[in-house]
Amino acid sequence: MRFLLCIGLCHMMVIWHGDILVLYSLVALTLPWFIRLPDHRLLAAILLLLTAPLVIHALATLTNDAVIWSYLKSQATHFKASFGYAGITLLEMRTSNSPIDVFIANLYSTISRPMSYFISGRPFQVLGQFVLGIYLAKKFVHCASLKRSVSKQTTLMLIISGLILNLVYATIKAKTGSPISFNQIGLIQGFCYHLGAILLALGYMSVLVKLFNYNQGRIAGWLSVLGRMSLSMYLMQTMLCVMLFYGYGLALMNTLPFYLIPIFGIGILGIQVAFGKWWLHFCRQGPAEMIWRKVL
Repeated sequence: MRFLLCIGLCHMMVIWHGDILVLYSLVALTLPWFIRLPDHRLLAAILLLLTAPLVIHALATLTNDAVIWSYLKSQATHFKASFGYAGITLLEMRTSNSPIDVFIANLYSTISRPMSYFISGRPFQVLGQFVLGIYLAKKFVHCASLKRSVSKQTTLMLIISGLILNLVYATIKAKTGSPISFNQIGLIQGFCYHLGAILLALGYMSVLVKLFNYNQGRIAGWLSVLGRMSLSMYLMQTMLCVMLFYGYGLALMNTLPFYLIPIFGIGILGIQVAFGKWWLHFCRQGPAEMIWRKVL
């Protein structure tokens, strides 16, 4: 996880500001504390972790305390101005044909990103979902009753509930122009986001269980390619999209119609599955995974 943290920091600062590896690696360092817990303590930990973001949001709203977040953002703005980018938007920097402009934009985001994570409670949410994964694995992986464990009604309820909550979240975000607000409507937005994400994720998992049971060989085949090379696929996806959308690539950012984005996503995923099958024909692991293991 420490080496993955190094990969994530390089990825965040040099290639793409929206990196997730830094957060995942830091959170994963705590997982050994949870693995050996009995089920009832795991459930208690999951409940506490998944409700923590809402508690943080409520406290920030009640105390109107976004001072620390504002401070880091002001420092990031000062950093950007010191390099001569005052008055230039991040969109302009990221659509620039100069890699230096994109690099400075990434560094700007790196400064402010940690506090945006904290104020939204995202580390607690991610850790709660990781621990929930431990609980589900202990309960259902290699379980003979897995086919009966998720009914069609449960799957449908999870997906519909998750979609409704995410729709409410997206509607509020569209009206306020912000993913998080420190007021009453912001509390509703945060509740819909956190609960909707969990329900929809569980719904996706339920659908995958159904697909595995229906046609295990084909579905498992292409998903296992992505899973065995998950780090390589993540980094490959970033590099492909950066070259497609950033200014020093094909510069499609802010020009591509929204309806084409899913088509690009499906196309990139198809390319990755084809590449993964070819690669795994010769090697047991992806290139990034091989480097990771050799370093350790």
